[in-house]
Amino acid sequence: MRNYLRGINSLRFSVFGLIFFAFLISLIAITLSTSTVFSQSIPTGNFTYYFPLVSTAAPMPVGPVGGTFTSFAIDPGQNDNIYAGHYGSGVYKTFDQGATWYRKSLGLGNLMIQSLATHPTNSSIVYAGTYSGGIYKSTNAGESWQASNGGVLNNHIIYDIEIDPSNPQRIFVVSRINGVLVGYLARSMDGGLNWTILLTGNSFSKPDYFYDVDIDPNNSNIIYLTAHEHGFYKSVDGGVTFSPNNVGVADLSARSFAIDSAYTGLVYGGVWHGDGVYRTWNGGASWMSSDYGLPMDVEVYRVYLDPFGRQQKRVFSCTYGNGLYSSDDFATSWVSRGLSGQRLYDFVIADGNPQRWYAASESNGIFRSSTYGSNWNSIMAEIRLTDITGLAELPGDPEALAGAVYGQGVFRITASGDTWQVMNEGLTNLDVVSLAVAGEQLYAVGRGWMSVWNGLSWETVALPESDSEIGENWVRERVLLPDEAFEFEPSKKVQPTSVAWWDGELLLGTAGSGLWALEGAQWKQVGLENLVIERMAQTSEGDISVFACGKSGKCDVFKLKSEGIHAAQVSAEAAIISNTDLIRLPDEMETTNPGRFTLVNSNFKNCLFAAGEQTKVWISKDCGATWTAHSFEWTVQALAFDPSDPDTLLVGTRESGAFRMQIP
Repeated sequence: MRNYLRGINSLRFSVFGLIFFAFLISLIAITLSTSTVFSQSIPTGNFTYYFPLVSTAAPMPVGPVGGTFTSFAIDPGQNDNIYAGHYGSGVYKTFDQGATWYRKSLGLGNLMIQSLATHPTNSSIVYAGTYSGGIYKSTNAGESWQASNGGVLNNHIIYDIEIDPSNPQRIFVVSRINGVLVGYLARSMDGGLNWTILLTGNSFSKPDYFYDVDIDPNNSNIIYLTAHEHGFYKSVDGGVTFSPNNVGVADLSARSFAIDSAYTGLVYGGVWHGDGVYRTWNGGASWMSSDYGLPMDVEVYRVYLDPFGRQQKRVFSCTYGNGLYSSDDFATSWVSRGLSGQRLYDFVIADGNPQRWYAASESNGIFRSSTYGSNWNSIMAEIRLTDITGLAELPGDPEALAGAVYGQGVFRITASGDTWQVMNEGLTNLDVVSLAVAGEQLYAVGRGWMSVWNGLSWETVALPESDSEIGENWVRERVLLPDEAFEFEPSKKVQPTSVAWWDGELLLGTAGSGLWALEGAQWKQVGLENLVIERMAQTSEGDISVFACGKSGKCDVFKLKSEGIHAAQVSAEAAIISNTDLIRLPDEMETTNPGRFTLVNSNFKNCLFAAGEQTKVWISKDCGATWTAHSFEWTVQALAFDPSDPDTLLVGTRESGAFRMQIP
C-alpha cells in the first residue's frame, strides 16, 4: 500500500486530488448518461435546458411538462418499446414503458410527426408520416431515418399509414398538400420505395381529403377510408375502386376506423361533429349511431380496439376536449375513463397488460394509467416539450418573470427557472398565445380574448369586434398544433397582439384590425387599419412606436406623436421596437415574417439586446449597432433577460420548452 501511495505521490496526487478525480469521473459518467438520454435533443454552444442538473442520470425538470403528441406505434418484437410522434420535435422511443424517453429523429427532414407505423414482424422497420414533409422510413429501429416518398409524397401531410399484415411490402397512406383541401390515397408495393396515387379528393362532388385508411385483417382486399366531408368509403378490390358506405350515417365528417378481427363485418367509425361513434355489423352496408354515454356534441378523433382481453373486445374513443371513453358492449354504451378536458390524438395498450394504457394529448404530453384509467400520470418528465408562447416581466415582482404555455396558462417563474408556479386564478382560457406589458400591468392574450393581471387574479378585458380574418393566421403562426386544433369558427372579436399606455388610455394592437384606443369604456379604431400590430412601446422621447406589418409581410415602424393619436411612417422594415425604444435590426435578419421573431432588452445602460428569428438568436452589445447570430435547433418564440443576471437570456421555444443562454 505504501508503495502504491508513493506512486501516487510521484504523480503529485494528493488526497484532495483523489477525491476531486473521483468526483470528476462521476461527473463524466453522469454527463455521458444524460447525453445518451438526450442525444440529438440538446442544442450545442451556449444554450442549456432551463432546469438544473442534479446528481442523477437525468436532469431534474422544472416547469410544466407538455407538448403535442399525435401518434403511437409499438415494437412488434418487444411490447415494452413504444414510439411516440411529437408535433415539432420528431420521434421519441421508450424501452421501459415510458419511464425513460430517447429522441430518435436523426435524418428526419421534418419534425412535425402526424402518424407512425411499425412493420408487423420486423422490429427494425418503422415509418413516420410528417406534416408537409412526406413519409420517412427507418430500417434500424428508429436510430436513423431516410425519406421514402418515391418522388410522389415529398411535400405531403401524411395523416395515416397502414401496412398490410399479410404483405408488409404493401403500404397505404392518406395525405394532402398543405393549403390544398384535396386528399390523396397512395399505395406502395415495395415497402415505400415507390408510390402510386389510387384516389384523389377530386373524385367527389366537392373536393375532400382523407384522415384514416384501414385494411380488414381477415381480407386484405377490403379497405376502409374516411373522408373529411363525405363519410365512410369502402373498397373490395384492394383499393382500385371505392364506394360510399354511409347508410344510417348523419355526420359525414369521418375521422377513424377500428375493425374487429373476431367478428367479420364488425367495424366502428369515429366522427367529428357530434354523433361520436357509429357501428356496423355488416361491413358498412348499414350503420347505427352508438353515442349513449358520450358527451353531447362530442368530437371523436380516434377509435381504438383493445388488441387483448376477451373475445368481446373493449373499444375506446379518443375525444377532442372530453378525454377518454370506453365501451364493453360493442359500443352500445360508453363510460368515461378519465383525462377529462384533454384533447386526445391517439391511444394504445402496449404490452398485453389490459390495465396499462397510454394516451397522446394536445399540449400536455403523454399520459399513462396502470389502473384501467382510474388514475393517470404524465410520463414525459424527462423531455421539455411545452409550447412557450410568451415571456415577460412580472410587474411588482422584480425577482420573477411571467411565462405563458399554450394550453396550460400563465406561470410565475423564479429568476433561476427552478420554480414554475401556476397563476391562472380567474383565467377562463388556458390557450395563451402571448403576454404583453403596458405600464405596470400584465396582459394575457388568446384567440379573440384578453385578460389583465391585478396581482391576485385575472380579469377579462372586453374587446371590440372586427371582421378581419388575419387574426386566425396570426394565432396559427405562434402555436405549434395540428390542423385539427384550428377547426373552429372565426372569432368575431379582434385578435389582440400588444398593448401600451398613451395619455392615460389603453392602446390595443391587433392582428389585421389595426390600432384601437380605450376611451372610457368604449373602444375606438385610431389608425393602421388592416395591419398587424406586432409590437408597441413608449420611446425615450415619450412617443409611442408601433411595429406593424401588412398581408404581404412588409413591415414598417410608425410613431404616435404627442399631438394626438396619429400614425405616421418613420422607418422601413430594418427596424423594430424594443421594450423602450426603436432599435435597428441586423441587415441579415429576415424581417418579412414578423411572426417568427421578437426583441427584448435588459437595460439600456448596458446596451444589451436580443432578437429571435426563427431558429436564430441575435445578440447586440452596443445598442443594436452590431449583431452576432447564434444558431438554435428550435423555433424561438419568446425572449427575456434573467432579472437577476442581465448576461443570461431566457429563450422560449415552440417545440421544446424553455432554455437558458449565457451571453458570450
